[in-house]
Amino acid sequence: MTFRYMRYHRKRQLKLVHACCHVATFLLTVVGLCAVFDSHNLANPPIPNLYTLHSWVGLTAVILFCCQFVVGFASFLFPGAKQSLRAALMPVHRYFGMLGFLLAIAAALMGLLEKAIFALPNYKELPGEGMLINCIGALIVVFAAVVIFVVSNHGYRRVPMAEDETLLTAESQLG
Repeated sequence: MTFRYMRYHRKRQLKLVHACCHVATFLLTVVGLCAVFDSHNLANPPIPNLYTLHSWVGLTAVILFCCQFVVGFASFLFPGAKQSLRAALMPVHRYFGMLGFLLAIAAALMGLLEKAIFALPNYKELPGEGMLINCIGALIVVFAAVVIFVVSNHGYRRVPMAEDETLLTAESQLG
């Protein structure tokens, strides 16, 4: 999304912003996973870990995110990668980035439903908490739809700048 909504900025700046957003996401993910495992392990009685589809999909999203981050850093941010490698990896990077995003959306929606079913015995009567959970879920779906639209719409693609070629040439001379 960084390359879509900041499409008139320099490519190097966008790469750094993109990487910083992903570092922050990684750190928040680690905090979230620690909180989840602690809340399960420290409950009385302890709650089993990783037995629901929500946890499997969520863990898959996290693993895919980490793989994307490592490969993205090594091939797109690190200055030694060849342009031909970057060009070959870009469609794969985009695909798995979208897949990871969709897995995270699915895990969030499943988590909301799981919480509603486990925590609200009268969920089928749609109490206030149930209505809030449903509204949050609907907003997540709208958010996902907007992201997919912007990422898949060529009108939102980053506008190439003359200095991009210089940057790529300078980077390829380093490798």
